[in-house]
Amino acid sequence: MKSSLSDALFLLFFITTQSICYTTTNAAGENVVKDATGKKVLNGVPYHIAPVISANGGRIKLTDTMNNNKICPFNVVQDPADVNLGGQFMFTLIGKKKYLFTSSILAIDSGYPEGACEKSTFWTVPNVLEPPPSNLITTGGGFDQSFTCFQVVEYPKPTSPKVHSYMLQYCPSFCGAGPGTCFNVSIYLHSGVRRLIAATGGTPFEFVLYKLSK
Repeated sequence: MKSSLSDALFLLFFITTQSICYTTTNAAGENVVKDATGKKVLNGVPYHIAPVISANGGRIKLTDTMNNNKICPFNVVQDPADVNLGGQFMFTLIGKKKYLFTSSILAIDSGYPEGACEKSTFWTVPNVLEPPPSNLITTGGGFDQSFTCFQVVEYPKPTSPKVHSYMLQYCPSFCGAGPGTCFNVSIYLHSGVRRLIAATGGTPFEFVLYKLSK
């Protein structure tokens, strides 16, 4: 009887310590995302997405015009002028958290669209395994779908140690379907326009976040 009791206590201790270690490891992989001023980024609140160095182009925005032709849904592009504010984007986590965390499943959108195009503004990748334009980031779909599934990751080698810079990854399998890997989001020149692309290889787009001014 004593042996059985000892075995049971040991098993309980083992399970408990393993659970603690697992939780700690998972928590260590997530950090609160911070904006360019060092403040915590809020979940579901609009921000501007800007390159770390403005000489590399302007901020990210949605466009309904490509090569003087109206399009719908919108495309996600980089503004050629670094003086423009760019678009506003919300990073929405799956789950009710106050702040945005790295390596967490999220969707990116601009809220309800304005103008003639009434399509969804959620970022989406039509087919990540195909060459451009199929793997260029456009808009459509809804929250928590495989083709709108992204995560924010700390940039591995930041350009400046003074700011918090990040990169995006497209991870369709995290939302239940698609290839079982994540694809880096980079800048890709397509038909004279700097667009965002989800693909293997290439240099990930390094960015900082700015909260909208009131």
